[in-house]
Amino acid sequence: MGEFLQILQEEAKVLEEGATEQALADTTERKNATADRLMEVAEVRNSMLQSMGFGSDGAGLSEAARQHPSLEQVRQALVDVTNQARSLNEANGRIIEVFLEHNQRALDTLRRLAGVGDIYDASGRKRPGNPGASRNIKAG
Repeated sequence: MGEFLQILQEEAKVLEEGATEQALADTTERKNATADRLMEVAEVRNSMLQSMGFGSDGAGLSEAARQHPSLEQVRQALVDVTNQARSLNEANGRIIEVFLEHNQRALDTLRRLAGVGDIYDASGRKRPGNPGASRNIKAG
């Protein structure tokens, strides 16, 4: 979880610095690979909890730590870092959502200025061009 949190912190930094496509793709790839590993580790943890007679959820982990006090510090550290990661992941997601909305509005504006409607129809097929609707737009 510590590695996952570190990747989320790097992702936040990438987003703060302008979110280049490659940098965001790199952190996303690492985040997804780490999440996959965390899922595998969680399955092992859950199996161990079940073999000890506990549930495989947060309540089961809490009960195991209550009955085996040596687990409490590790359980609490896991809960703390998981909460930090969840908050940071949600914050990063909101920033990415704002970027996507901004980019979509920019694309919509460019399409209107260029006289281009939707490129694809509702069935996903490319719409034929509308040559008479194009406008001469010059930059600068």
